[in-house]
Amino acid sequence: KFCWLFADLETPATIEDKPAAGCPAGLRIAAGDGGEVWVDGTLQCRFDNDHPALVMVTEKAVPGRKVAVAVQVYKKVQGGEKFDEAAWTLIDPRRALGRVELGIDAAKLKGDVPDGIIGLSQGGGLADYEDATAERLKKGGFKWFRMDNILTGALKKDADGKLVHDWADLDRRVDFMAKAGTAPILAVSYMPEVLDAVPNPDRQSAPRDYALWEELCYQAAKRCLERGKRVPFWEVWNEVNSGWLKPGPQDTGGETFQRLYDEALGSHQADREIVRRYEAYCKLYRASARGILRADPTAKIGGPALASGPMEGGKDHGHCANGKGFARGLMLWCRQEKLPLDFVSWHEYFQSAEVIAKEADVFRDYLKEFPEFQRSVEHFMVTEWNEAWWPDRPQDHEVGAAYCADGVIRAFLPHGVDRPCFFYVKQNDPGFRGDYSMLMKDNVPKPTYHMAHIFNHLSGRWLEVTGGDDDVCAVAAWDEKKPRLAVVMVNFRYRHALRRTVQLNIDHLPDSLKSACWREWTVDATHSNVWNDRDKAELAMTRNGRVDGSFAWNGVSQPNSITLVELLPAVSAATDKP
Repeated sequence: KFCWLFADLETPATIEDKPAAGCPAGLRIAAGDGGEVWVDGTLQCRFDNDHPALVMVTEKAVPGRKVAVAVQVYKKVQGGEKFDEAAWTLIDPRRALGRVELGIDAAKLKGDVPDGIIGLSQGGGLADYEDATAERLKKGGFKWFRMDNILTGALKKDADGKLVHDWADLDRRVDFMAKAGTAPILAVSYMPEVLDAVPNPDRQSAPRDYALWEELCYQAAKRCLERGKRVPFWEVWNEVNSGWLKPGPQDTGGETFQRLYDEALGSHQADREIVRRYEAYCKLYRASARGILRADPTAKIGGPALASGPMEGGKDHGHCANGKGFARGLMLWCRQEKLPLDFVSWHEYFQSAEVIAKEADVFRDYLKEFPEFQRSVEHFMVTEWNEAWWPDRPQDHEVGAAYCADGVIRAFLPHGVDRPCFFYVKQNDPGFRGDYSMLMKDNVPKPTYHMAHIFNHLSGRWLEVTGGDDDVCAVAAWDEKKPRLAVVMVNFRYRHALRRTVQLNIDHLPDSLKSACWREWTVDATHSNVWNDRDKAELAMTRNGRVDGSFAWNGVSQPNSITLVELLPAVSAATDKP
């Protein structure tokens, strides 16, 4: 499902109204659902309309010289079927010809690397609950697993009209998470039909009786405890700020909730339906917390599982909806009712690392107004996260993986988001359709799986990394016990990423690594990439060598790429896994 466009392009004398001769020149390409660009028979990069390509054609333009360009354009998944951009451009010589320098002093240790950096998230049921899938996830190093939609079928009526529990789905999910070696984060949702306050086929109704909902949460937590599958984290509902909770007749938007919401917002909320929804969420949160803590007093409760960040929308934050009202509103409600708030949570897709970092900072600013919750909130969780919330081609190849890796380094790690949850785990077919999954049928990995595997296997202590720029960023970790020194480098720019020359220098190597080995593992357009070659989907080692007293790495980092460089003793380097 693609088409090709071929041309022998002649380098123009002027580009962007400037003389082109002797200048680095390239092409900017973007089209609906994306594609890839080839120059003189070599693949340069993949792209889509949100992450357009910047392709180097020549470091020194010669007007009149021809170059063979081929653009493969993917057919429609969800986006448009048109070119958004196709133009010659002059490239900043500092990007085109300059070198990105990264420096690491292995003697300067920082904080501990957490046990797991990226977790998992799933909405409805998994594609399968097979042992092989659980084992693949365990090898990926995932340590937590967030699931919503866990109570939708947990309460039913029997033939006599009596309410009875059905734990089959909940048990299956919790058992699978245990097999995969992950700790559960369960989002209490959605509403069993027998508890609907209003008819709703999407199971988004508030409960007709909050006491019955409290009892259901109590029984669910108790069930997990009795089966030896304790759930440490319970998240209350899912994306209520965007409308995923329908208030019932008893949720009237009364004076108490109008006052609280106005205080949270900092202005009057005239839309009564938003206040009614806020009231329903407050009552739901209270009932959920009370029920869960009756069964397990040590459980951690949090929310509000916002759809996007805790800002209010409008001109500056158009991707957010009612975020401030529900984020601060939950804090005000928990203070008034003396309810726990042990973590804050939200979802983010598509937005840049800069935006995600700001969202975390805004949550932190809100907490400063609530000293009791500033002390109690132990985790910042992005409980759904991926390159897009719609079917999108980059989620099948390296662009989606590089987007995620860039967010980990530039947003999650420096801004204290310690429970990011990749949405979602697995599709049940081998097709390329921009699916969110990191695993395909038969547990064939996409580049996003390798991205998570690389980060999740960092251990020991962080090392300070100097250098980098808007294209290239990196993190490094030293684990004395293994011993292993690992550096993860990412080349990603939200728009117009470019191949870059990189030099990495590591000073003051530990004695155990002064006569060791180094290995390079690469995820890019042609390596570790099922989209590029189904037979070469596994993580690929691309180079290796000996360490002789000191270490310097030089390479060309392709656009939308992830590079792992690890230094380790020769015995450890004999294995074929990073």
